[in-house]
Amino acid sequence: MINSLGHGVIYCRVSSKEQAEGTSLESQEVACRDFARAKSIKILKVFVERGESAKFADRTQLLQLIDFCRRNKSKVQALIVWKVDRFARNVADHFNVKATLMKYGVRIMSVTEPIDTNPEGKLMETILAGFAQFDNDIRAMRCTQGMRQRLQDGIYPFKPPLGYKSSTENGENKRRPDEPDQPLFGLLQKAWKEFATGAYTKAEVRRLMSSWGVVTRNGTAIPPQSVDSLFSNPYYAGILVDPWSGEEYQGKHVAMVTRQEFAQVQQTIGKRRRSVPHQKERPEFPLRGFVRCDDCRRPLTGSLSRSRSRRYAYYHCYSKRCGAYGRSWPADTIHREFLGFLDTVAPNADLIPKVEALVRQVAEQHWSQHRSRKVRLDSRLKDVNRQIGELLRLKTQGLITDQEFIEQKAALSEQRMALESRTLDNHLDPDKASKDLREVMRPLSNLRATWTSLVGPSRGRFQQLVLPVGFAKGKVGTAELGLLFTVFEASKGGSSHGVDLAVGSWNRLWQEIQGFLRIFEKAGWAKKA
Repeated sequence: MINSLGHGVIYCRVSSKEQAEGTSLESQEVACRDFARAKSIKILKVFVERGESAKFADRTQLLQLIDFCRRNKSKVQALIVWKVDRFARNVADHFNVKATLMKYGVRIMSVTEPIDTNPEGKLMETILAGFAQFDNDIRAMRCTQGMRQRLQDGIYPFKPPLGYKSSTENGENKRRPDEPDQPLFGLLQKAWKEFATGAYTKAEVRRLMSSWGVVTRNGTAIPPQSVDSLFSNPYYAGILVDPWSGEEYQGKHVAMVTRQEFAQVQQTIGKRRRSVPHQKERPEFPLRGFVRCDDCRRPLTGSLSRSRSRRYAYYHCYSKRCGAYGRSWPADTIHREFLGFLDTVAPNADLIPKVEALVRQVAEQHWSQHRSRKVRLDSRLKDVNRQIGELLRLKTQGLITDQEFIEQKAALSEQRMALESRTLDNHLDPDKASKDLREVMRPLSNLRATWTSLVGPSRGRFQQLVLPVGFAKGKVGTAELGLLFTVFEASKGGSSHGVDLAVGSWNRLWQEIQGFLRIFEKAGWAKKA
């Protein structure tokens, strides 16, 4: 038995945040202190785990407790817990940690259970640790069964994909289907239908969504690698897939697309071919692959017709399923339409101060948000690095198995990479934003001359920045404008407040300004930073 001069620590844990907000932790600590008082044990420190998972490496307070006992070796004689299952949720963790604590001269004592160093106490401890693991395994199995049952009932038990929001609040179990998250739901539905036509590549659909203001839940533009995941997710067609068995069930949520449209998109993705045949660039057809058929919306290609004295350039639709197949339109007519459009959207000199003031205002807001976010990300990155260090120490001390080390190290490394990629984002300061905008405004003020002067790939990139997915022949006025030109158009009406420049929108606007800047620097029209 521990004498009156014995010293100990207390460890309390609850398995959910709901319990942490109640009285369970307080009750555990009171019971442990009463027990210590009865045993004449002086408590040096109390470690409280609030709503952490049962995984050993996720329990920060338990790791700190072990480190405290290591640093105070021979000064701490007892670890007091309310029940054995509060200490560990599987037999291996229990006895691994117990062995480590015994090296530091610390024994485990339970307030409510008769565990001791005699044979009967050891047997009881083993049985209780086994029951703790059994209870944890049963809970996990029931949780899995519950999720699988909800899938069979047409309810998606996980976090819904982009475009939907959970019908459940406060972390309760879902009982109702997910709901459309408007207006994002409608924008993604429109993107699905455009993609299903086969007229757009994945890159073009991504640019189209970006021009509509579609962003992730973090407020950033949808990355290219996420486009495949988005357009191959059967959830959008109302199909729920059991991840354990692969079986499919009909979901009760509102489907974004029909099964036929979903199949058409999968067919388009599977073809892995260009929407426009690969051809050598020719100066006679600067809009080839950029201007689209007004009937099927597929990009037009170009060809030359010869006469005795000269050659004539024509654009035509190459899709045999199109009603306009075989028809041709003079290239000069389409070029004039596009040049006339450039004249109408080119910003005049009066707009420069107004747009610059807007860009600077939004840049200052973004810069302030970025600094606050960077502080939070740096703190999280520091915490992940600390957890990796603790994990390595646990591995060297034999407290976790090789498999546990590999799995948890991979998860932590993935978190670290995600955090590092976000902290390394290139964000502008307001002064640079204003300077870069002034540099691009000069060439943009005369779009016709700028477009005519550009050659080769620079002209194609310039066109995409003005009109992200091109335009339909005869309907250029209805084409989707890039965000910078959307700001110009809103400013012409006397106000630029019609454009919502949130964080995600600001990122896109900055990227467009940088895109124009690189094109003009290459052409020698702007100074390199």
